[in-house]
Amino acid sequence: MQMYNSYDEKGDELDAKYSVESLRGGFDLIIESRGGSTGGRPPRNTDYARALVLHLRRMAEFGMVLDDLQVASSDAMRLPEKKRKIQPKGYTLPLELSTVSDFDELRLAIGRVTGEHETKSKKGGNRTKRLRLRMRWTDASSMSADSIATMLAQSDSSEEPTGDPKELSERVERARNRIRSKKAAPPKGQEKVPRTTAASDRYIRDPKVIAWVLEEAAGNCENCGSPAPFKRIDGEGFLEVHHVRPLGEGGPDIIENAAACCPNCHRRLHHDSAKNRIRRKLIASINRLKDFPVKI
Repeated sequence: MQMYNSYDEKGDELDAKYSVESLRGGFDLIIESRGGSTGGRPPRNTDYARALVLHLRRMAEFGMVLDDLQVASSDAMRLPEKKRKIQPKGYTLPLELSTVSDFDELRLAIGRVTGEHETKSKKGGNRTKRLRLRMRWTDASSMSADSIATMLAQSDSSEEPTGDPKELSERVERARNRIRSKKAAPPKGQEKVPRTTAASDRYIRDPKVIAWVLEEAAGNCENCGSPAPFKRIDGEGFLEVHHVRPLGEGGPDIIENAAACCPNCHRRLHHDSAKNRIRRKLIASINRLKDFPVKI
């Protein structure tokens, strides 16, 4: 079974191993608590508590539901499944993680009931105290266990602006999933857009801005109002996000300067002889858009 490490909000790797098993309509997250500090063994999974809180918080952001919680240590796995199940005091399963206000308290409640379960076991405690969190999440059906594990390992900092087109596309999809699941507020974006130099100059764009604008458009061109002309391989309608004041003219990478357009309208906004008139009409038709001045 493939094991992974989590990363905190700063992108630093944590010492806390976990694995993921795919299920229909969800997945199992298996995580072990700190162990190996006795008998001459070096300690391992020392960041277990921090990692569990991060996992719970990130799963809440995606609207996941904790359906079941089980002790999965080697001793516990010899017991029937119903005797492995535990219920944190003060919480009812299934639990919509988005309703949890204090993930540290939930983690402590899980730790307390896990300890009680091990104490009652005939063979006593187990250093690993493995936990199996059974999660319900419909989007899991279209993802591999590796993709889910990688997604859980990353903090929101992984969705920051990037100049790499492929990376930008992947981050946009993850940001759209978060927006859908928790109705996120509009992102702040970037007033000053940096450049990165590769084979050619590229602007480093914020994937959250693209994701928010696409979700707001709901599959329809914000310029002509027509549905997206075709669907992508993943089933999403194909629209492009256009900066009403182009980045090359000093326009900001924020939602007030971005609109979702069909490819034809996008090209018109860049190349039509009447592009300035089309641009002014677009700004007037969408409340959030502002007419930013040229800054270069």
